[in-house]
Amino acid sequence: MSLAPPAPSVPTPAGWLKTVARPWRRLTLLTGGLIIADTAPAAGFALGVAMTVARIEQGVAAIAPWLALAAASLLARGLIGQGATSLGARLARAVKADRRRRLLMDLFHGGGRSPAHLTAVVEGVDALDGYFARFLPLRIGAAVSPLLIIALAAVASPVSAGILLFTLLPFILGMALAGTAAAGESRRQFQALERLSGLFVDRVRALPAILAFDAASKTTTEVATASAELGRRTARVMRIAFLSSGVLEFFSALSVALIAVYCGFNLLKLLPFPAPEQLDLPRAFFVLALAPEVYQPLRRLAAAYHDRQAAEAAVPALITPEPVARDRPPGEPNPSTVTA
Repeated sequence: MSLAPPAPSVPTPAGWLKTVARPWRRLTLLTGGLIIADTAPAAGFALGVAMTVARIEQGVAAIAPWLALAAASLLARGLIGQGATSLGARLARAVKADRRRRLLMDLFHGGGRSPAHLTAVVEGVDALDGYFARFLPLRIGAAVSPLLIIALAAVASPVSAGILLFTLLPFILGMALAGTAAAGESRRQFQALERLSGLFVDRVRALPAILAFDAASKTTTEVATASAELGRRTARVMRIAFLSSGVLEFFSALSVALIAVYCGFNLLKLLPFPAPEQLDLPRAFFVLALAPEVYQPLRRLAAAYHDRQAAEAAVPALITPEPVARDRPPGEPNPSTVTA
């Protein structure tokens, strides 16, 4: 008596995306490294502005080098940002081309010709674009850049660095809650898109029969209902995205305001508690200029978080079924079993 082979385990969406990204790990790390490298010109700009404000009364000759540093830092940030965007787009193109090639191989070798399979080739693969072009590199940068900036702020003001580190906790918690709320809605949105695409393909195939039986009005109603459902799902996703963005912006503004209050009261020596440090104008302005940069990588990651949800929602449609062995010529490999 032979035992049936165990059913293959279905990977989780996050695990599948991680597997797909593995061949392009070097390009991913390079893109994330450019985002982290943006920390250096950000600190240079903050230093240049702080020293310019502190020495503005000494004349143009005293502030000219610091103005040049600020201008050079802005230029460097632009070049680094452009480079990271270009590399992210290149990464997304490579992954999408590979996934679409594999899906088409499976489609033409008997893996399935259903409307859902055709939807995966087009909409499913396109849903991966934002994840690899933006979210994945930004996640690397968001894990390192804030800590680097806080370390730089600690050189000028350890107390301010402590405030920045403490305020990261509610910011990260807010991102996690927003991501959890958006996950289900993004999944239902893609399912609605999949249903609409499948319905449209089926009705186009059956167009002669629809016209012969005078069912055009019924078909139009079905397509309109599916389109309206997709619109409702998309509006819910956008509503959650805007709400979470507003919450994160509030925490970011509140954190910067705390730094501004502390630095201002420290300079005026009006703190209601004894401070372990006494700031001067350059140090206070340097910390104040760095404070928004702590949250900038996290804000960018939060803005791209829906890209992750869209990609994970499309993963079930992109995991192709195992083609039947008799449908393939002898000796021909199964495209769906090729590892990423």
